Amino acid sequence: MRLLVVSDVHDRVSIYQRVASFLKNEIDATVVAGDLTYFKPFEHAVKILKAMRESSGKPVYFVAGNCDSPKLLAWEGENDIINLHRRFILLGSHYIYGIGGGNISPFNTLIEWSEDEFKSMLPTVDNKVCEKLVMITHTPIHQFFDEVNGYNIGSTSFREFLLKCVPLAWVTGHIHEHSGVLKYGRTTIIHPGPLMKGYYGLLELGDSEVVAEVRRLV
Repeated sequence: MRLLVVSDVHDRVSIYQRVASFLKNEIDATVVAGDLTYFKPFEHAVKILKAMRESSGKPVYFVAGNCDSPKLLAWEGENDIINLHRRFILLGSHYIYGIGGGNISPFNTLIEWSEDEFKSMLPTVDNKVCEKLVMITHTPIHQFFDEVNGYNIGSTSFREFLLKCVPLAWVTGHIHEHSGVLKYGRTTIIHPGPLMKGYYGLLELGDSEVVAEVRRLV
């Protein structure tokens, strides 16, 4: 299972279309880790998701970002556009689970959660599930791709879950200053970087390991 992973689209669907045009025969699906829009209405976000589905010809899995309409959180999706927020989805032999929105910020963006709210949305730790689990969150994990101006602003609840569950992989977004892949224990953490600046990632899921990389359009 090979996934195209993107985050922070911020309306630049044309950049996604360029990426999909030369990768569509190499991927099985796209995962979007939030911020499809920049404070645009729900209908605009759906239009972007449909354009992504049409241009790739493959399913699109997504979570909303802090700059997206809160209505996206409850939208059921349609025609191979799958909302991951607080949902377990079976993807081949793997489980995929998502949490949309951002953490509390000074900017009062559209979807923000406290750490207690994040904790309440995390799944129950199940070792058999964790071995095959891919987490998709817009907000980064505390101390992983989350430093801004010398401060680590990622979720401490996500870090606690990472240590207890040790999922196979974790995709995050939100912080435009970061892009990369790192390994923490058995967990591969990938922040593809902002698609609006040409960044994207590839995540290949194996039975017990993954291969991930980030790229940028030139």
